[in-house]
Amino acid sequence: MSSALFSRLFAAGLLAGSLCCGAAALANAASLEDLLAGQLIASDPAPLLAPITSAGRKGWDCKPEHAASAQQWRAAELPAGPETP
Repeated sequence: MSSALFSRLFAAGLLAGSLCCGAAALANAASLEDLLAGQLIASDPAPLLAPITSAGRKGWDCKPEHAASAQQWRAAELPAGPETP
């Protein structure tokens, strides 16, 4: 088989395959609004926790929050790095 005939058959096969895949994708695709409708629903806040403010979460004694709000780096209880003893 000559290379010109093979390349034409291969290109025709690729074109036919892409048309079939495109038709299947269009048949199964929903509209953009339907796809985004579920993504834009606001989640409910956690029922047991108060909202987080700039002062932290009221009534929540959380060690990472205390470490994050520490005034000095020594009080933040940072994990030891490879260069620190």
